[in-house]
Amino acid sequence: MMLTPLEAMELMTYLQDKNLLNPELKTKLQKTVSDYRLEPKYLNARRSYLRKTYTCPFFNFKELGCPLPREIKPYGCLAFDSHHPTLKADSNCYSERDLLIEREKLHPEEAVLNEEIRKKMNLDWEKSPIPNALLDLWDKLENA
Repeated sequence: MMLTPLEAMELMTYLQDKNLLNPELKTKLQKTVSDYRLEPKYLNARRSYLRKTYTCPFFNFKELGCPLPREIKPYGCLAFDSHHPTLKADSNCYSERDLLIEREKLHPEEAVLNEEIRKKMNLDWEKSPIPNALLDLWDKLENA
């Protein structure tokens, strides 16, 4: 799942408000990056991440499923669904990208906000895997 800067900031704010930005979460995010080889060296020529599958660091972290409330979940997570009636994981699960593209068209103001956040936070990505986006913002906020 990829996050925009706006989604990442919203998620960071939620985690901060809930007192969840702690060493345990940071370790979980770092382990996800390492386990699924999401390191920045896997960037493509346009400085964006190659889309790779990985298990979200929040899924089954402390409870079964995702603990994030619906109103804070990234749009890609909301559009993620099984496309086979009896399978719940693996290659038959993916985001409805057409729905995500249509949603982006309906909210052009988000592109402006994403660019403002990118400039203000000195981010070199337009979309990034959840753990990478959160770790990058976490680092920038700590060093601000």
